[in-house]
Amino acid sequence: MSSPYQYATDSELVARLRKGDEAAFGAIYDRYWDKLFVVSANRIGDQQDAEECVQDVFHKLWTLRETFSLENDNLGGYLAVAVRNQVFNRRLKRHRERLRAEGYTPLQTLPPSPEQEFIARELQKRIDGAIRALPEQCRIVFELRQKEDLTNKEIAERLGISENTVKYHLKKANRDIRGSLEVVTLLGLFYHFFHH
Repeated sequence: MSSPYQYATDSELVARLRKGDEAAFGAIYDRYWDKLFVVSANRIGDQQDAEECVQDVFHKLWTLRETFSLENDNLGGYLAVAVRNQVFNRRLKRHRERLRAEGYTPLQTLPPSPEQEFIARELQKRIDGAIRALPEQCRIVFELRQKEDLTNKEIAERLGISENTVKYHLKKANRDIRGSLEVVTLLGLFYHFFHH
């Protein structure tokens, strides 16, 4: 039997999903399961793990349905990114579990010096501040690259802009943030000079 939402747009399905419509959720599931499984399997290489990653994404989508919002009506892109993130988290978890099972312990290192702690704190403050200070679209492009690891093409498609515009924003973001880091380098030199 065909779904009552077989020919609905993604936006219509999301609107119904937010109201708790299980049939709309089922239509999204049927529409994207195979595509997301391919994305997952290509990245993780194990069929069971790949299926579980896709299931986790759909479970989270249903759990967060009431607050779920979609930018640029690109549900497929959103779900593909979610699956890639899920695969990454699963692989990272498995890697850590394997290291623990093999009895791996990190090398003991000396505690950081007050100078190193000072510079690290200033560095993080400067980076966070520089990102917040970026123009909105520039900041969004930068965060999509850094946090979601999207390509220029994927960012362009997600935001409905050209790849050249994406390159411009990334270049500006990197330039502005690099300028902030140069200030931290000077702070580190001053700290070193006055405390030695």
